[in-house]
Amino acid sequence: MIVILDFGSQYSELIARRIRETQVYSEVLSYRTTPEDLRQLNPKGIILSGGPSSVYDKSAPHCDPEIWNLGIPVLGVCYGMQLMVQQLGGDVERSDRGEYGKASLAIDDPTDLLTNVEDGTTMWMSHGDSVTRLPDGFELLAHTANTSCAAIAHHDKKLYGVQFHPEVVHSIGGLALIRNFVYHICDCEPTWTTAAFVEESIREIRAKVGDKRVLLALSGGVDSSTLAFLLYRAIGEQLTCMFIDQGFMRKLEPERLVKLFREQFHIPVEYVNARDRFLVQIQGVTDPEEKRKRIGHEFIRVFEEESRRLGPFDYLAQGTLYPDVIESA
Repeated sequence: MIVILDFGSQYSELIARRIRETQVYSEVLSYRTTPEDLRQLNPKGIILSGGPSSVYDKSAPHCDPEIWNLGIPVLGVCYGMQLMVQQLGGDVERSDRGEYGKASLAIDDPTDLLTNVEDGTTMWMSHGDSVTRLPDGFELLAHTANTSCAAIAHHDKKLYGVQFHPEVVHSIGGLALIRNFVYHICDCEPTWTTAAFVEESIREIRAKVGDKRVLLALSGGVDSSTLAFLLYRAIGEQLTCMFIDQGFMRKLEPERLVKLFREQFHIPVEYVNARDRFLVQIQGVTDPEEKRKRIGHEFIRVFEEESRRLGPFDYLAQGTLYPDVIESA
């Protein structure tokens, strides 16, 4: 596994996707993840994402410096590279001129991280700060016309940094760089696939749930629907999917949703028509935030009542996305 520590970048999940495209499993975690937790996960490599902050700001997110001593290869991307440099004794300063968009990468060391990455290839830049002095033991791998330290490395400790974003499609040699880190530096094997992940997840769910019952709030969106499919394959009739119709979906959409799950996917759905209850809650209310709060509170009330009616349940299943997991810690 490769772990991505998220520092607020819009591209963190994209990095995870690029790793998985190399057929290696990846997982996005908060930058607050402790070295102890990382040791237990035992990843083959760690990637520090970019982020909107400046490393020298008082409120800037910082990882535990002990991460550099874990003996695990680390790749810092943009902000991640600057944080690596700062915490290991180098200097990061505000640039006289920021660099945003495509830039030609001049390679000074074509080995290791930059193996098979063509000199002059295009990489995507997005930064207003730059590394002005490298920490002891680090070497320059590449530069651009505007950035003297575009890629760096401490070869002995397997610590690497790039000022650009190799994960985006605009970076022509980006995937080659990611493959170098994953395969050659972290010694990962291309054995992970989504199909294997599904089968592994099903085994884990069965082991966790046993013969107990699970309740899932089904919204009809991608997250909860995907989880419904996965859970039903794992535990079948032990799963109860509850769909609460609040009256705010498109005309006939609730009916289509329930029919789709019941008749095409063959997954039973408990349909709860609570339209009148929700409409009463927002009658005469014009403030959007107040509407949101009232709808949220009423959903909880309805969900509690219906779960008591359908229960008892041992587990609550929730389909969500990486950003929600990270933000809620």
